[in-house]
Amino acid sequence: MLKRIIDGLELNAHHTRSISLSRDLHDDTTIASYLPTPNAVQALKQIGTALAECRSQRAWKVVGPYGSGKSALGIVLAQLLAGRDTHPAASEMLREASASVADLFASSKRFALAIVGARLSIGLALEAEVHRALEGWHQGKGANALKRHLSEPGLYKGRPINAVAGELMRDFASVARAQGFSGTLLLVDEVGKFVEHAAMHPEAGDLIALQQLAEEACRQGDDSLAMVVLQHQHFASYAAGIGRALGDEWHKVASRFEEIPFDEPVERYVHFATHALGTKPALHRDSKLVGAARSLFATALEQSILRAPTPADRRLFQHPEKLYPLHPLTLASLAVVSKRYGQSERSFHAFLNSNEPAGLRDFAQVTSVEGYPWYRLAQVFDYLASGNGLRFRDLAAERRWAFALVSIERQAKDADALVALKTIAVLELVQAPLALRITPELVAFALGNLSVSETRTLLDRLVDQGLLICRHSRSEYGFAVSDAINIEALYEQAAQAGDDELTVRGASHALGNRLVVANKHYDRRGTIRTLAIDVGTVTAWPHAGANRSDSDGQPDGWLRLILVTADSREERQVLDRVRDADDPLSVHCCLSLSARGRAALAELAIWLAVQREVAAKRLDPWTSQYVESRLHQAKEDVDALVLSALASNPGRIGPVYWHQGKAVPDSESMNVGQVASWMFEKVFHRAPRIINELINKDRPASAIVLARQRLLDALLAGSGGATLFRDNEYPPERLIHATLLRDTGIWQADGNDCELVEPKLGARVDICALWTEISLVLTRDEAPTFEQVLQELAAPPFGVRNGPASVWVTLYLMIHRSRCAVFERGTLVLELTSEHLQRMHRNPHTFTLRELPQAQGGHNLLRDYGAVLASLGAVPSGEATYLELARALYRWFGRLSDFTQQTGRVSKDAALVRSALRKAQDPIQLLTSTLPKVYAQSKGKRPFQEWLSAALVDLGMSQRKLQDVVVTELGQAFEMIGPLGKIRSQLQSECSGTATGLADARLKSFILRCTDLTLTDEKWLDSVASLLVQLPLDAWTDETVVSFAQAVTDISGHYRRWLRLVMQRKGAPRAAERFMSLTLTSASGQESALLVATTEHSTRLAHNLLDLLAQEAGADPQTAAAALAQALQNLQVTRAPTNSTEEKHHDKREAG
Repeated sequence: MLKRIIDGLELNAHHTRSISLSRDLHDDTTIASYLPTPNAVQALKQIGTALAECRSQRAWKVVGPYGSGKSALGIVLAQLLAGRDTHPAASEMLREASASVADLFASSKRFALAIVGARLSIGLALEAEVHRALEGWHQGKGANALKRHLSEPGLYKGRPINAVAGELMRDFASVARAQGFSGTLLLVDEVGKFVEHAAMHPEAGDLIALQQLAEEACRQGDDSLAMVVLQHQHFASYAAGIGRALGDEWHKVASRFEEIPFDEPVERYVHFATHALGTKPALHRDSKLVGAARSLFATALEQSILRAPTPADRRLFQHPEKLYPLHPLTLASLAVVSKRYGQSERSFHAFLNSNEPAGLRDFAQVTSVEGYPWYRLAQVFDYLASGNGLRFRDLAAERRWAFALVSIERQAKDADALVALKTIAVLELVQAPLALRITPELVAFALGNLSVSETRTLLDRLVDQGLLICRHSRSEYGFAVSDAINIEALYEQAAQAGDDELTVRGASHALGNRLVVANKHYDRRGTIRTLAIDVGTVTAWPHAGANRSDSDGQPDGWLRLILVTADSREERQVLDRVRDADDPLSVHCCLSLSARGRAALAELAIWLAVQREVAAKRLDPWTSQYVESRLHQAKEDVDALVLSALASNPGRIGPVYWHQGKAVPDSESMNVGQVASWMFEKVFHRAPRIINELINKDRPASAIVLARQRLLDALLAGSGGATLFRDNEYPPERLIHATLLRDTGIWQADGNDCELVEPKLGARVDICALWTEISLVLTRDEAPTFEQVLQELAAPPFGVRNGPASVWVTLYLMIHRSRCAVFERGTLVLELTSEHLQRMHRNPHTFTLRELPQAQGGHNLLRDYGAVLASLGAVPSGEATYLELARALYRWFGRLSDFTQQTGRVSKDAALVRSALRKAQDPIQLLTSTLPKVYAQSKGKRPFQEWLSAALVDLGMSQRKLQDVVVTELGQAFEMIGPLGKIRSQLQSECSGTATGLADARLKSFILRCTDLTLTDEKWLDSVASLLVQLPLDAWTDETVVSFAQAVTDISGHYRRWLRLVMQRKGAPRAAERFMSLTLTSASGQESALLVATTEHSTRLAHNLLDLLAQEAGADPQTAAAALAQALQNLQVTRAPTNSTEEKHHDKREAG
């Protein structure tokens, strides 16, 4: 069954992008898949008839568009004229297409000489090919003479070859006849390149050479030479621009050749596509596809998208299903595009067979065959837009295509609109050759999934958006490309804004997008900080948003630049307001502008407005380029007249900068970068010097984040070695370690031992003050989140980036593990792991950090908790602090089973302690307040330590007590007395090997689990118990215990009945040692079966009974037996009412 479209296609890749006439002239495989179309057959007939009838016109020019198959036709002609014996494949191919035309070449045996056009003289190319041909011939008298005449390069018989080209070919044809050929065929491919060279170098005589060759081919009485040139346009078009006189001469040369027009109509591409696609029967025999394809192509013929005026053309469309998945519009469009903008059939077949992005093969390989989707114009657009293969020959088409590319690139949200725009873009390329009008009906046919009314609505919406225009009474649509725009009108409209407004706009654009780096501060502190410029006036005072780090795209500080007119009252107003400013991260400056400076800023603002209008109207790229050039000039003027005023120059002092109401010292001689450094040094005066740009950022690169994580993982693992890295290893985490741990003194190595310690005062990177700040933040009354801690460290006076701050805070938590608690979403993290660190750095707002005090509660309480945990085997791993004790208690509590967490079969004190542990969030409060309060509520007389230890032991033993209950229930149900091991051993011995034929799945499973020897006693008990209630012991509830008691009673009764049957068949010898089966018959003849289990107590009782019978009956065994039988009968009658339901049909039941 087909899955992808490619599974139903052969996609024969015989057609290549290019054929070389000189290389492939005698290669039969080159034309193995050649399709002799009616045009090709007609061209061959025209040439073959002239040669067969010995007509004097033997020079032809085959004129067709790029890649129309002219070169392939030339090879077919050369092989046909070479004779059937030399190239039988070519002859047979033509005979199948037209036997009468093939007969015209039946007696031909011409030698083909082929030259391919290049930017050189045609005489030199001809000389090279003649030399090559002579090398393969027998060295006779004529051949040797010809070689001798060509011994001097570029000359023949001592004269330039271009001057005697006709004579050279006459002599060559004569030698060819001597070699056994009937004549010579001269093929000139891409003759246009020779013509272009000749037009640029008329003195070389190429015009004369071409004329001589044509005249020699048409010489009366001598048909030894025939000449065919292949070109894509006329001679005069190649030589355009060389002057009228020379143009007339080229026209004369062209008249020597008989023209053979060679251009396949669009409909012929159906022929090519059918052969190239190679649709498999699984596709073209599918009735659903056949119906859809015939309906689709019938509509295409009806709408004149494709035409079939002749019977031959109509035959092409008899089986359109063989063209799947090519939509009719796709077929027609690609034919036109390849002829007008590409490489015709070769490009057409390259599209069909190559692996180019968005090509047919690519589409077929990824698209499911379900529903039979078609390769439509939207896919054609993607194919054409994915490369640079379109070669436009008129500016208007290129402008429209460029506009379409830009418009479609901007249309990303509306899927239907995107497909419609792509469809219209391709239709505009081909509408003129196909004589189509882009109507809603045509677009709906191209889209396939929308009705005509829905399509019209969609197109009208795109018209409203300014992407399309509607012509001819809303019946035709196209891209809204403006061929002309009044730029001056837009300029005047933008200039109507006030001068102050334009000045501020221009300055905001020129200065607001620039971030000034504080280089001097960077040299001192190692941290890159930036200053942004916010522009305003007295009436529109500059203000900016919250300060954020530059790694977020926002600056660390602001320069509030107030523009004023020189020598005006505004300057005094600005200074009065600046003296009241107190923002530590803002510097103010009053900039006096000259008239030229204000004009330059206004000009910049105007052109920015014009650019926005041009972009909004989506005009052609040429208009946009003009506006961008004017905008660039305006920016250069602003740089020269305005930006230079912000810095001092020789002979001119700069403006004064103000910070927190005071003038910056010597700011008149500073540039903006120096002012930024001065401010940051003042504000972040306690910032440590961190020389590491890898980590010293708010948002390090992903590779550095990974390196940070690897370093922290290694520290958490505690390798114990003094070195984390080998001498020849230099991963990025090594640089992080050197800067943030080694240079701060946190990493202390002594021989083979290393440890994390407090940072050292006076270290290369001194962070002692920062370390103290971390402690102060963590010990606040309200515990901060990890994000808030980083924000505190990023604020003045430290200004530490998140990269290093996150590492140092993590190290603080690790070093002070015994008193620093980490909470994730309110839950205490018992052990900080790699996963916790990853989540903490990824979502810092979800983690709360707290450094807990140690003085609360006193040492006696600490000692009591330590003793209690020691009795439970949960000794803290580190220092005996409240936090470590709480962690140990939480770990112990977390290991308790689900049954223990909820059971009511514990003491009241244990239940109270369990509830306190479950609800606790603050570990210090739990130990110092919550548990002591619970102890007080219990009103116990024992000391706190004994009380808590008893409650926790009670909780810890709950699971063991549950196991004891299960063992008891199991023993009672199966009438076994003893420990778990004895009960298990007895069941295994009774059931071993007897459950093979059981049909009851539950009893069989029970017996198989009883006989499982691979499990320990506890796991065996869990396995048997979980089978009966479908829950493991850990997950039981109190209700499950009751359910188990009932279930084990039921299974034991089933087990007894089955065992009775097995014992009757003597299939359970070990069971017979414990069970006894008796059958009692009453006076009425009714029988009842009795199966009883013997125990040590019953055995002793039996011995006592026998002694009693021996005393009473004496030596009469019959009396003793009758007494025993009568007693059993009476006992059974007494038992029957209480157990009638269970025992009523014992003798009639069967196990399994």
